[in-house]
Amino acid sequence: MKGDAQPLIKFFDGSDKRFIIPLYQRNYDWKEENCEQLFQDLMKLHNSNRRSHFFGSIVSSIQSGTEDRFIIDGQQRITTVSLLLIAMVNAKKEGLIEATDAKLVEKIFKRYLVDEYQEDERKVKLKPIKKDMQAFDALLYKQKDQYIKESNVTRNYDFFYNKITSIGLTLDELFETIKKLEVINIRLDEDDDPQLIFESLNSTGLDLSEADKIRNYLLMSLAPAEQDDLYTRFWNPIEEFTKYDPSSFVRDYLTMKQGKIGRIDKIYFIFKEYAETADIDRATLLEDMHHYAKIYSQVDNAEVGTAKLNRKLNQLRTLDSTIAYPFFMAFFDYATKVGLAETEIYQVLDVIEAYWARRIICNLPSNALNKVFATLHRDVLNHVNRSSDETTPSYIDVLKYVLLKKGHSSVFPSDEEVKGDFKTRQVYKMPVNARMFILERMENQDNNERHDVVKELTEKNITIEHIMPQTLSDKWKTALGDDWERIHEQYLHTMANLTLTGYNSQYSNLTFIEKRDMEKGFKDSAFRLNNSVKSCEQWTETELKARQKELLNVFMRLWPMPTTSFEPLNREAESASLDDEDYEFTGKKLQAYILHGVRYTVNTWKEMLIQVCGHILIEKRSTIEWLCANEKCGFSTTQDYWRRELAPGKYVWTDNSTATKINILRGMFEESNIPASELVFEFRSEQEGEEEE
Repeated sequence: MKGDAQPLIKFFDGSDKRFIIPLYQRNYDWKEENCEQLFQDLMKLHNSNRRSHFFGSIVSSIQSGTEDRFIIDGQQRITTVSLLLIAMVNAKKEGLIEATDAKLVEKIFKRYLVDEYQEDERKVKLKPIKKDMQAFDALLYKQKDQYIKESNVTRNYDFFYNKITSIGLTLDELFETIKKLEVINIRLDEDDDPQLIFESLNSTGLDLSEADKIRNYLLMSLAPAEQDDLYTRFWNPIEEFTKYDPSSFVRDYLTMKQGKIGRIDKIYFIFKEYAETADIDRATLLEDMHHYAKIYSQVDNAEVGTAKLNRKLNQLRTLDSTIAYPFFMAFFDYATKVGLAETEIYQVLDVIEAYWARRIICNLPSNALNKVFATLHRDVLNHVNRSSDETTPSYIDVLKYVLLKKGHSSVFPSDEEVKGDFKTRQVYKMPVNARMFILERMENQDNNERHDVVKELTEKNITIEHIMPQTLSDKWKTALGDDWERIHEQYLHTMANLTLTGYNSQYSNLTFIEKRDMEKGFKDSAFRLNNSVKSCEQWTETELKARQKELLNVFMRLWPMPTTSFEPLNREAESASLDDEDYEFTGKKLQAYILHGVRYTVNTWKEMLIQVCGHILIEKRSTIEWLCANEKCGFSTTQDYWRRELAPGKYVWTDNSTATKINILRGMFEESNIPASELVFEFRSEQEGEEEE
């Protein structure tokens, strides 16, 4: 096996050479976002003085007796650059791009795309898998109307074609930039086993982590002395603060900064885009990350202040509280900077806990909290900073207002909702951490003498005990009465019938009196949850209802419904974003929409749909063309009275319900790789239905 660094274009060059994609390889599957990243890198390369850009490795084996190369690793990159070269050739032939060298287009075609001396009928150098090959060859030899639109090959070709015909560079300039792409060319010898090499490349797990890529991005371009200084002062402490999981921290850091949640496996590209858009020098950016990593560590270890504050935060950590880290980082930074009193900081944590606990009891989805905590601090400060009162409203009052305004999947459950759901909530259907959180707080409440319920449950030193057992003996059935079946089904897994014990295995399905009076039974229990059980003479529906009421009172005392006197100066228009899957859009009357931060006024849903599709057509033309060609997400190339034309030969279905329009938009945004949160709707106060629907 031999390998060396060389320009990618040199790998393409040469006669009697073909690049064959083995059948065991997957189809070409680069997405538009991958092509976008490559094109952006090329443009930065063109505008810089850099002589090369590393483009990965290519592993190939030579077919015996020929110059043909079997591509074991790197087919996505080879295919993508080939598509870029084809787009350049076709754009020049159609007069849409200039060239200083009149023979350059012929040179690209004959040296890098085809081998005209090839004896086979097919002269094309790259031989993709059959389905991809048909689409690839059509781009070289057929007219546009004969392109295979439903292929990913054509879709990415269209992307490059649209880019190079609008970017303003000549063919020569583009080609000179492509020549700067450099690869490690690894050639296998005849005695190397290609399959073993392929398996090794795809199973070693040695790929760089997202954090590795971010570290390299931040430090590699700096002089060695500066690299060492910034690594020592900032990056290494960041790794220590985050328990050597900087990727998760960076995701939360970006969520806090941008108000939207990125995928952890894409966090490097999101970070890179943020850093370049913000145009912050590396030292300043690392210093800021270091500052928040320290707060992140304090939150993660529940070491934010006094013992009282730390205990309150530690209670929240029982839950999957990492989803609230973007809020906690921003809030504790703010609290320090403005000198927020400990009492108010405690109240903030108390309200967050009540919001969370009530949602658990009402069985509301925890994933909705990701979006809530991504923007919660920013939402509060927007009101605090806009206030023109002589006395600025307190943070806690505004926080309560913001949370109480939440609706649908993000709602703050009312007393009535909690009371109704508390009676029927199946504790064993709660996530384990939520179940332990509720039981720990109900057991200890706010007493200083505490049982470490979470630790004991985790280590299985104690367990959750069903007072009325899961399997009823004849004695239990008799004790419960004729309606035993309903009582058992209704109460078995609810709070009324559950308690804590260290002797679960000894209780089995003994009668209630036996469980109460046995050695280490309920009468001897040190758990507060058993206090009222000790005095009961039987365990029937009467006792279950009484304990249900008792525990409900404890719950309401621990997590009361907050109240606030804060009112904003100007009542805000109701709004919802496209990614709010639980929002009921039907019946709402639009007054405006906000796309990428820009507000547009509209009167109807149809008008909005046409305008938004028009914006995305400009932004992601190749994606819309692909959707139309494949009749996906309400798009089509066929004209009908129920469709509206977006551009020649491109139509979208518009005569339909509001719900269908929302689904069309969601499908388009997903295919275009645009976060649905980028589209926000504003509604009028009236809620009559639209005439068009």
